Amino acid sequence: MGSQTRRQVAFAFGVGAGLLLIFLVIYSLAQLKNTEVPEIHLQRIAVILTAFSITLFTTWWRFKWVGVNLLAALILIPLVLFVVSVTKIPVFLWILLVYGVILFVLHRTDQHFENQIAMLGIEQEKYEDETNNLSLAFKAKGEGISTFFEKYSTYYNLRKLAEELTVSISWADLAQKAVDRAMDFIPRGDFAKIALAHGEEKKLPVVARRRLRPVGNWNAKQGDLFDFWCIKNRKRLIIMDTQEDFRFVLSDSEKKDNVRSLIVAPLFHEGRVAGTIAIHATRPNVFSHDDLRLLDAIATLASSAISNAILYEKTEELAIKDSLTGLFVRRYFFERLKEEHRRALLNQKDLSFLMCDLDHFKECNDKFGHQGGDLMLVQFAEILTQCLKGSLLARYGGEEFAILLPETTKAEALKISEQVRKAVEGSDFNIRREKVKMTVSIGVANLPDDTLDAENLVQKADQALYRAKREGRNRVCASTS
Repeated sequence: MGSQTRRQVAFAFGVGAGLLLIFLVIYSLAQLKNTEVPEIHLQRIAVILTAFSITLFTTWWRFKWVGVNLLAALILIPLVLFVVSVTKIPVFLWILLVYGVILFVLHRTDQHFENQIAMLGIEQEKYEDETNNLSLAFKAKGEGISTFFEKYSTYYNLRKLAEELTVSISWADLAQKAVDRAMDFIPRGDFAKIALAHGEEKKLPVVARRRLRPVGNWNAKQGDLFDFWCIKNRKRLIIMDTQEDFRFVLSDSEKKDNVRSLIVAPLFHEGRVAGTIAIHATRPNVFSHDDLRLLDAIATLASSAISNAILYEKTEELAIKDSLTGLFVRRYFFERLKEEHRRALLNQKDLSFLMCDLDHFKECNDKFGHQGGDLMLVQFAEILTQCLKGSLLARYGGEEFAILLPETTKAEALKISEQVRKAVEGSDFNIRREKVKMTVSIGVANLPDDTLDAENLVQKADQALYRAKREGRNRVCASTS
């Protein structure tokens, strides 16, 4: 029962007790008219008035004791009347004595209950403290579980990424997959990119990119100064606001990209920094150091996968390309010849084959040694590459080279061969600081003009080459069907 309810009940008891005592006083006064012994009624009225006064006083003192005082008054009245009739002692003395005893008992009872209430209050505070402590502990446990779950999710996602990066052997596909997952793991950024110095390029081209939100004129074709800083210092980078970072001064073009905050991590290949993976945002103070650590973990996985893919690509190139000239080897060339031959027959297209041989190469080899001869072959391969872009070039063996020209007529092949011959004749070959002149003989065969068979096409071109040699070298001869 609440304190407000107890007060209402106590007040009701007090009012009831007062009305009852008033009724008894009026009733006793009415009896004075017809009694022969008025002293009894007067004593009764005195006792009732005293009880009424006591009830009013205790009601004003504490509402909670009104019910008890009412009960005491109801017991006190007949008790005092009985004692007075027996002992003949004045009624007020008995009233004071009895009521004093009642007040003492009530006081002691009040103190006892107050002590009990104080103890209960202390116990309540103790339980409240324990409740608060348990609540804090539960909150801390919840935060710990949440943090553990976030870490578990991160490790699980990184494991999934590692599995995904083992599926492909194309470094370009792997770079794009790493960028996509980086944006999935750190979605607060606006765009991400991987810049990779693949090959002997001096610049840092962007090989993979992803944009979540529109970002000005951003197209990310080349790495920026943040990428070069990361490569130069071989460590990761975080910038809260590019406009306030004293380490960098942005150019006008870089300001147009509207990059305000970013994180960058290096990508390693064979022990050196070969590129970077970066996430940019157009707002300041977007990324945290936890984001940077996560990006660094992604960079570590991507570095290993991309490095392996690049090594695989190089190994594959070594298997199909000549280590000296960089042109295709004879075995791979014949595989491609079969494919182009089949395609030409199905589509009823022309296919031209050129066989080239450097004139007097043995004399050059004897004069300058094998190293000089190798330099001659390398420079000749460069001339072929410049003159025949898009064609299939191969080192056939020694100083002989084979050229395949799909969808090229015999007349067009003769014209191209003459351009190659003139380019070789007009070039200076630099061998050991000495300029050397060199010529080339070329034999041309065509499908379907000379033959419909792939092996016969090679033989026809080889025969035309030897005819060019016999007729004086430095010339182009076509096969005669």
